[in-house]
Amino acid sequence: MTRIQQPTGFSILAILALLPLLALTACSGRSAPTPVTGLIDATEIDVASKIPGRIKDLTVREGDRVEVGQALVTIESQEVAAKIDQVRALVSGAKAKLAMARHGARTEEKDQARKALETARAQLTLAEKGHARATALLKTETVTQAAFDDADFKYKAAQDQVAMAQARYDMVMKGARSEELDGLEALVKQGEGSLSEVESYGRETSQTAPISGEVAKILVHRGELAATGYPILTLVDRSDSWASFPVREDLLADVKVGTIVQVEVPALRKALAMKVYSIAPMGDFATWRATGDKASFDLRTFEVRARPAQPEPDLRPGMTARFTPTLAAR
Repeated sequence: MTRIQQPTGFSILAILALLPLLALTACSGRSAPTPVTGLIDATEIDVASKIPGRIKDLTVREGDRVEVGQALVTIESQEVAAKIDQVRALVSGAKAKLAMARHGARTEEKDQARKALETARAQLTLAEKGHARATALLKTETVTQAAFDDADFKYKAAQDQVAMAQARYDMVMKGARSEELDGLEALVKQGEGSLSEVESYGRETSQTAPISGEVAKILVHRGELAATGYPILTLVDRSDSWASFPVREDLLADVKVGTIVQVEVPALRKALAMKVYSIAPMGDFATWRATGDKASFDLRTFEVRARPAQPEPDLRPGMTARFTPTLAAR
C-alpha cells in the first residue's frame, strides 16, 4: 500500500525561499542591452595647391600645433614666375601705347606735319600761277594743248597734295580718336586681368594654415613634386571632435537628437557626457540584418553622432568609444 507523504512546514519554507532565485534566473535569460562600439573623429582639412611644383620648404612637422595664417609650405614653380614676368611686360606695353595716344604726337611730329603743309601750299601757289599763265596763252594759241594739259595736271596734283598735308596735320594735332582710346583702354584692362590671374597662381606657391589645429599627416615631403590639387599635408581640428556609432534601428528607441549619452573612452579611462546631434541611415551595403523569422523584418543600421557636452582636450581621432543604448520594446 502506497503512502502519500504530506508536505511539511520545512518543505514549504524551502520552496518559498527558492522562488526569488528562480525568478532571478529567469530574468537573467533575457538579452541585456549590448554596448555599441564606435570611433572618435574630428574635422580634417587637406592643404593643397592649385599649381604643380616641387616642395622647396616645409616649416612644420607631424604633431605640430599651427595657427590660422601660419606659413606651412613653399612651392617652387619657375613656369609661374616666368608667366608673371611675361604678362607684366604685356601690360606695360599696353599702358605705354595708351599714354602715347592720350598725349598725342610728339613736338617733332607736329613740326614735320606743319612744314609739309606749308610746302604743299607753296607748290599749289606755284602750280596755280603756271595754270593761269597756260590758260591765257592757250586763248591766244601761243602754247599747244599738250603744254596746257601738263600745267593743268600739275595744278590739280598740287591741290591734292595740300588736302593730304592738311589732313595729316589735323590728325597729328587732334591726336587719337575716342574709339582708338577705348580700344587701348580695353587692352590695358584685359592685361591687368590676366596679370591678376597669374599673380593669384603665384600666391599659391606659399601655403598657409586655413584653420588652427594640429598637423596630422605630411603626404609630400621636401624635394618631391606636388600635383595640382593633391594634398600636401593634413590638419586636424581637435576642438571639433565627435563620436560616431553604428546603431541598429531596434536600439534607437531612446536615442534621439539632443539626447545626452554617457560614452566610455577606454584610452582616457573615463566616461564623457555627449550630446547626440545627428542620426542618419548608413549605406545599404552590410547594414541590414535578416531576422530569419517569417513574421519579422530586416533591421537597418544608422550612424549616430554625438559631440562632447564639455570640451575634452585629450580626445583624439581614432580613439575607441562605446555606449549602451536601451533596447527598443518589441
